Parts: sequence; C-alpha cells; structure tokens
Amino acid sequence: MAALQSHNELILDILDRYVPEVLSTMAGMVTTPGKGNPNAPQPTTLSGVSGSIGLGGKANGVVYTAFSENLAQAVAEKILGGAASIQDINDVVAELTNMITGNLKSHLCDAGFNCSLSIPSVVRGDEISISAKAAQISVENTYSIEGADGLLTLRVFAILIN
Repeated sequence: MAALQSHNELILDILDRYVPEVLSTMAGMVTTPGKGNPNAPQPTTLSGVSGSIGLGGKANGVVYTAFSENLAQAVAEKILGGAASIQDINDVVAELTNMITGNLKSHLCDAGFNCSLSIPSVVRGDEISISAKAAQISVENTYSIEGADGLLTLRVFAILIN
C-alpha cells in the first residue's frame, strides 16, 4: 500500500509542477494548485470543456482535464491573442491536455513505467461521469488561474505495472 500511495503522490507532484509551467509558458497565466486528493473517489463528474488522453504500457490509464467554459475561452483567447471559436477552444484544450500529459508520461518513463499516449479527445457537457474501476491510482486536483473565472480540474486514473 505504501508504494501505491507514493505513486499517487508522485503523480500529484508532477501535475502540480507542470500544470502551472504549461499554462505560464503557453498563456502567460499564473496557476495555483489546490490541495489535491491522492485517493480521489470514483466515479466522479466533469463539466465544461474536457480533454482526455490515454496512457498505454507499464503505465496504463487516462488523464482528464476539465476547464469551465469561461476558463477554456479565457485561456484560448490568451494563447491565440484574440477571439476564439468553439473549434479553437477545443484545439487549445486538446493541446494543453497533450502537453500536461506529455510531462507526466516523461516522468513516468523516467521512473521505469514506459508508456505511450493516445491522441487527445475533447468533449463538452455538464456532469460527464467518468470512472476506471480497475485503476489502482485515482488522483485529482484543481487549479485556479489568475485573472480567469472558473477552475481547471485534472483527474488521473492509472495502473502501474512493474
């Protein structure tokens, strides 16, 4: 159980380091992690504009990002330097999800959990139910972004195979 807990904490630490870095680099926005939950309950719901990317290999699972509608629009407009269409917003959410998950993947590979990533997908809606009953790891954190309305939620379900 201690090894599993340390993996949960590792994933939260990676997210808390790279979510602010990605948003600072891409959008020039200061991002502050919430408290985080290394043992987040399942199932859960996401709302707004949600990106997802699958992990396959010794780290097997899925990473979800969920931006409130207002936050997704604000971040997309900041990155694009002006008005953003629904497709632009979807593309920005997909790319940010890809960058965040890519950093997580890199650190998991460095820790011996080699994996590959799927292509990102984006869905929109309220109360989208997600779960991964077989996942040993279920972590969640929220992030506030300075000057933007709404929160970014990250959720990771995973199984790490030695």
